Amino acid sequence: YTAHMQNKGKILVIDDDLTLRTLLQSKFSEYGYAVETAADGVEGLERYKIFRPDIIVLDILMPRMDGYTFVEEFERIADVKKTPIIILSSLQPMQDIFKMRGINDYIVKPFRLEDLFRKIDKRMEAKHKKILIVDDQSGVLEMMHDRLCQNGYEVITANNGLEGLEKARREKPDLLVIDVMVPKLDGYTLCRMLKFDEKYRRIAVVLLSTLARENDADIRQQVKADAFMTKPYDSDLLLNTIKELLWD
Repeated sequence: YTAHMQNKGKILVIDDDLTLRTLLQSKFSEYGYAVETAADGVEGLERYKIFRPDIIVLDILMPRMDGYTFVEEFERIADVKKTPIIILSSLQPMQDIFKMRGINDYIVKPFRLEDLFRKIDKRMEAKHKKILIVDDQSGVLEMMHDRLCQNGYEVITANNGLEGLEKARREKPDLLVIDVMVPKLDGYTLCRMLKFDEKYRRIAVVLLSTLARENDADIRQQVKADAFMTKPYDSDLLLNTIKELLWD
C-alpha cells in the first residue's frame, strides 16, 4: 500500500463471501484505509497477528470458525476495547450478538456502504462509545462502571445532578444513565435540560428509579427519556438497553 493509503488506519475484513470481501477491500482502499481480508475466523486470527488492524469487520456465519468463536479466541490474545469489532450480519434478531461481551457495533446485511463508512470513521475517531453514569450511591457507581468498562465502553461518573449536567455538557457522552433521586439536581430535571437543548438532545438517556409509580411513563415522555428502569435493576437488561440505544 502506498503511504497516503495508510493514513486513515487499518481494517481487517473477515467474511466468507468473496464478492463482499473484494468489494470492501476495493472501497476501503479507495477511501484511504489499508485493508486485509480473511475468509473465516481461523484465517482472521492469523491475519490479525501479522497485520494488527485498528478495526475488525466480522461476519457471524462462516465455515471452520464462526464469528462467535472468533470473538472468544480474539479476547484471549487481544483487547476488544483497543481493537473494536463491527459485526456484519443478516441474523435476526440481534439478541445473540447483544450478549457478546465487548461487541457494541453491528450492521445488518444488506447494508449501504456509506453507513459502514460512517460507523468506521466514528470508531476511528473514538474507539469506544462514552457513557456518563449519574448516581449518588458509590457502590452502584462502581459496579456499573466496572461492568460497562468490561464491555468496551469509556465510562465517566458523577455523584450528583449538577456535576452530571456539567460533565454531560463538557464531555458530550453518547449516553447517560441517571438515578432520578440524585441530589442537587434531580434526574428528571437533568434529563429535561439536556433533551430540550438543541446541542445535547441526541444524547440517549436511561433513567433509573427505586420507586415505581403509576405516572412514570407520563413523566418519562415529558422529559423525553429514552428508557426507564426500576432499581434494583437487572444488569444484563440494562446492558442490552444501552447496546440497543447506542446501535446507530
